[in-house]
Amino acid sequence: MLGTNAPRAEGFSSTWTWAAALSLAGLLVGLCFSVEQVRRSRKAKEAARLRPDYDMLDEVVVAAGKLEGLAAEKADLAPLKELRSRVKQAERRSPDLPFGEVVARIDVYQKTVLPDCFRRKLSGKRITLDELLELSRQQGATLTEIRGACNTVQQEIDRRTG
Repeated sequence: MLGTNAPRAEGFSSTWTWAAALSLAGLLVGLCFSVEQVRRSRKAKEAARLRPDYDMLDEVVVAAGKLEGLAAEKADLAPLKELRSRVKQAERRSPDLPFGEVVARIDVYQKTVLPDCFRRKLSGKRITLDELLELSRQQGATLTEIRGACNTVQQEIDRRTG
């Protein structure tokens, strides 16, 4: 019949099939490795970009700790005001991070400072002790909120770069 003398069509040899499969697997592994390297490189660049802001938030926490032991007056706020402006700049650079919350907490704290020369005003009976105690309580609570806001931003930075 017709099929007996016709040459047989051969399929792929098993050697070629295994070589193609291994090449494909190697290509996929290399591609995955390249994608992972690009992802790590982006995270490293992001971490390097955000590192100064992360460290600045540590400075804010230290400044808040120093103010914690004081009955803060306006003169005591100079370091915190300078840090506030730096946090505001960080907010402009990275609007997707909650730096605005830190700025807002610092603003609230600045409103709770004791009046200038509060000792003289206290002795002159122009301000009551209860008012001073309330301001002091508000200062303590707001300092805690500042530290919490800084911690939140730092955790977000860690999540993005870790």
